[in-house]
Order: sequence, then structure tokens, then C-alpha cells
Amino acid sequence: MLNAQDVARLATLDRQALGQPHRTVSSPMACARATTQALNLAATFDDDLREVDYGQWAGRSLRDVAASQPDALSAWLADTAMDAHGGESLQAVLARAGRWLNQCEPGHTLAVTHASVIRSIVLHVLEAPARAGMRIDIAPLTLTTLSGHAGQWRVASVAVPLHFGGAGGDAGGAGGGA
Repeated sequence: MLNAQDVARLATLDRQALGQPHRTVSSPMACARATTQALNLAATFDDDLREVDYGQWAGRSLRDVAASQPDALSAWLADTAMDAHGGESLQAVLARAGRWLNQCEPGHTLAVTHASVIRSIVLHVLEAPARAGMRIDIAPLTLTTLSGHAGQWRVASVAVPLHFGGAGGDAGGAGGGA
């Protein structure tokens, strides 16, 4: 979830980094909604952009899950089809992220979503296996850019820090994103 500092930083965002989107689509989850609101963006919400359903692990840190259920966590990380935690497998996230991208309308779309979904979209474009997502870091409040259309996508950049204005109007880079 965005904290007060993140909201204040978003108010100083150099909006040119976002381009001139024809549409903004967001995850329906609270942190993505807060990001669109802080950016003063009119967005539609798409369930395919939601965060991974972590099932019984929701709201817990990986460290906590590793301490209480080390075998289950190891299995989930090793087997991208595993959903025994009562949530969603990594393969399922990859499939819905790919479905969302494949039905994207022509034109510039700004999507506000989560690191897991961004990783899955990048993997879909690269036709990489779900397991490769463990090797991609996506920081909050960053921008990933794709180009293309009609299923012919290319990755232009991944997790580029956004530029925020500082005191006196100085621009500086910062990591972070919904």
C-alpha cells in the first residue's frame, strides 16, 4: 500500500514519463487504486491485473511463511503449477497476464499493476517459462514499457525508476511502483 511519502512523491511526478495514454487500466486492488488516485488518473479496473492470490499466505512475509511452512514455500517456488497454499500458481498468473496483454486494444495503454503481474507480462512477451520470473526484480513506482500490437510485443524497458520533482524543481530518480 502507498504510504504518505509515496503519495507526496507521486504528486511531483514528471508526467512526461507516462506519455499520452489513450486509456489507463488498473488492478482493482487497493494499492493500485491508491496509485491511480494519487496520479489523478481516470482508470478502468481489470481483474486480470490483480496481484497474485497468495491464499493462506496472504498478508504474510516470505520470511514468515518460510519459518512456518518451509516445505510448502519451497514447493511453490520450485513448481510453478503448485497452488496447494489455497491461492494461485505462478503459471496461472502468467496465463492471466498474457490473456490481458493479448486483448489489449491498439494505442497507448497505461497499466497500473503489481510486480508479479509485470514480471508475468514480461515473461509472456519473451515466451519465457514462469520459473524465470524469480530472476526479475520489479521495484515499486517504476515503469516497464512494451511496444507492439496484435500479439507482436517487444520489451522496451523494465522497471525504470520514475522521475520525481524535488524541492526547487530539481528532478531525481526514485525506485518504487504499484
